Amino acid sequence: MTMHASFSILNPPAHTERRSVLRQFIDAVIEGRRCKAAHELALYLEHHKHSLKDDVRIELQNRLRGR
Repeated sequence: MTMHASFSILNPPAHTERRSVLRQFIDAVIEGRRCKAAHELALYLEHHKHSLKDDVRIELQNRLRGR
C-alpha cells in the first residue's frame, strides 16, 4: 500500500484558521493587482472593441464577468 502526501503553501490545511500577518499582506497585494488588471482590461476593451475579432472580444468580456 502506498500513501501519497502533498503540501501546498497556497492551500494550507483546513485546520489552520489564522493566517500570518505576512500571508495577509501578500494576499492583499495579489488581490490589488488582480483588480487593477481587470480594470485595465475593461478599459482596453472599451477603447479597442472595434479592432478585435468578435470571438476574441466576447471571450475576454466573458472572462471579465466570470471573475
